[in-house]
Amino acid sequence: MVSVRIAKKKLTVREYNLMAKTGILQEGDRLELIEGEIVEISPVGTNHATCVRRLNQLFNRLPEERVLVDVQNPIQLSDRTEPQPDVVLLQPRADYYQGRHPTASAVLLLVEVSDSTVDFDRKIKMPIYARSQIQEVWLVALAQECIEVYRQPTSNGYSLVQKFGRDRQLSPSAFPDFDVSVDFVIG
Repeated sequence: MVSVRIAKKKLTVREYNLMAKTGILQEGDRLELIEGEIVEISPVGTNHATCVRRLNQLFNRLPEERVLVDVQNPIQLSDRTEPQPDVVLLQPRADYYQGRHPTASAVLLLVEVSDSTVDFDRKIKMPIYARSQIQEVWLVALAQECIEVYRQPTSNGYSLVQKFGRDRQLSPSAFPDFDVSVDFVIG
């Protein structure tokens, strides 16, 4: 019996964006580039959408001179990874990142809202975010009714992980005086 090894071609962010520009990928396609592979994102359910709206409204209370709130837009983490997190608090820039998507160094807080993809987010995305040195990530686990907070990134993942359930408050490290109610976020 002959053993056959099939090699996969890993795409770069440039190739991925060129596929979109030329029409191979459509504007409405729900896709992310994760470590060189195109990954289809689950459709957005009503609970997920509601949670993202709540987070957007909440974080837009922060002073605009201190933060730019970005919703479901790409961030470029490497030459082969460009996810679209649900909500990102970015360092403000006068040009609003025109000409290039934000990179990990611009991220103050990244939030993933997870209804059916919690395992993918924990096992695949969290290690990528840690390797990219994103200082703080929140995973809103809707089914578990909690927010998991990931801090202190290392090359092997986050060394500090905390879970906040209902009736709890938390604050982003970048805005320690800004209280967030888990009950408000989860709904």
